[in-house]
Parts: sequence; structure tokens; C-alpha cells
Amino acid sequence: MTYDFKGKNAVVTGASRGIGRAIAKTLAEGGARLALVARSVEALEDLAKELPGEPVVIHADLGSSDGWKPTAEAILEQLGPVDILVNNAGVSVHEPAGRVTEDGLDNTLNVNVRNLILLTDALTDSLKSRKGNVVNISSVSASTGSIGQIAYSASKGAVNSMTRNMSIDLGRAGVRVNAVAPGVIDDGMWTTAFESGRVDREKTMAGIAKVIPLEGRWGSAQNIADAVAFLASDKADYITGQVLRVDGGILA
Repeated sequence: MTYDFKGKNAVVTGASRGIGRAIAKTLAEGGARLALVARSVEALEDLAKELPGEPVVIHADLGSSDGWKPTAEAILEQLGPVDILVNNAGVSVHEPAGRVTEDGLDNTLNVNVRNLILLTDALTDSLKSRKGNVVNISSVSASTGSIGQIAYSASKGAVNSMTRNMSIDLGRAGVRVNAVAPGVIDDGMWTTAFESGRVDREKTMAGIAKVIPLEGRWGSAQNIADAVAFLASDKADYITGQVLRVDGGILA
């Protein structure tokens, strides 16, 4: 399926790698002009060279309490009015019950919830002016969980709730708000865990594959990017307030 995003301005946070990178490439290939947002400017600049449409690179620290504000200002100044906002930036810490730290909890909630909401809120007038749409990246962890994922799962539950409530607030203005909830994706956060040596790649992939109904296979970043592109497109113009699980049936 192809999408026509010509004349659209799109923002992708956490665009430097994994799912965010795949989303940025998919939207740009559809004709959107991109604002690539992340902490790693070098990675963003490398990605920008691969994309059409003269994308802009915006350095952002969404882990700081006020990181949303300069990010929103830079988006509006360098990109202009926003048609599509993809809130993909996210972090996860491995802290099981009894070992939850203030720093781990605060950083997870700052990036995954607080600054996501405040950044979206700061761009609301722009989204209204274009009858744009928002796609939040959630997780199946909002509905289930695993050891050490207390803060992460709680944050993604909050993202789902924010998605539903903001869709009601902005619906009268013609702005749609949806979310995509990835299942087990062979990219992004899992790649970081594998590269750290803390998690054995082959054993982990084989073990989790046993509980994925769809051929026992992990998903890809492109699977998520395709779902985001659909929700961000006019093909989904009567869909709002929804959380689309892209998980191979793992929650079935």
C-alpha cells in the first residue's frame, strides 16, 4: 500500500534508530517533509542525508523536565505548521519490584508520558490549523508485562489513556489521535538490550517466539512504520481514539 503525504509536515521523535527511523523513512518516501527529533544529532544528520524533502534535524533532550519546550519551539520555527506528529521517543529501565529507583522512574515517566503530553499540547494549535493527527507509540506492555518493567508498563498505560482522552478534546477541531502498540520487535530497545550483553539474543528470541501465534516470529520496525503510516494517512480519516496492536497475536 502506498501513501500520499505530499505537502504534509511530519514530526518524528526518537527518529535516530529502530522504529523511529523506519517511521521517518516511510513518511518521507510518501512525500512528507520531516522534522527528525532525538538526542543523537549525528545519527539524525546521517538519516537526513538519506531522505528526500530537505528534512530538518532537531536536537532534543526529552528526559529533562522542560525538554519539550525548546523542542516544540524548534519544530514550529524550522519545520512550520504540523500535519503529523509521531510521538515515538521512549525509554525503558529494568527495575523489578523492590528495586525501583527514583531516577529510573522519573526518567521513564518524563520521556514516555510527561514530555509526550506537553510536546503534543504545545503543538495543538498548529495541529488544529491543519486538521492534523497524532500517532503515539505505545506498547503491548500496557496490557501485560514482564519482570522489571513496572515503570515502562505504567508509562505505556498512561499513553493509551492520553490517546483516548486527547482524541475527545481535539476531535471537534478535526484532529485525530491514535496509538500503535508494538509487540516484540526485533529492533530498538531489544537491540540495545542484546548489544549490552545483558540479554542473550538467540535464547530470548527463541523463548518469546513460542508465545507469538503468528508463525512464532518477531515483528520488524517496518511493521510498525506501516501501521503508523496508515493511521497518519487520509485512509484512516474516520479512526481516532484507538490503540492498534501490532503484535503477531501475542495478546490474543
